[in-house]
Amino acid sequence: MTNAAPDKPSKTQQEKELDEALKESFPASDPPAQTDPDKPAD
Repeated sequence: MTNAAPDKPSKTQQEKELDEALKESFPASDPPAQTDPDKPAD
């Protein structure tokens, strides 16, 4: 499962910042679920 598609541009600055926040919040070996019941779906 990868978000990087060959026909799409690089991630935006916001996406990079979100990725960094996720990396600090979750270990790489235990990624967060796509649907987090503790967070609003947005």
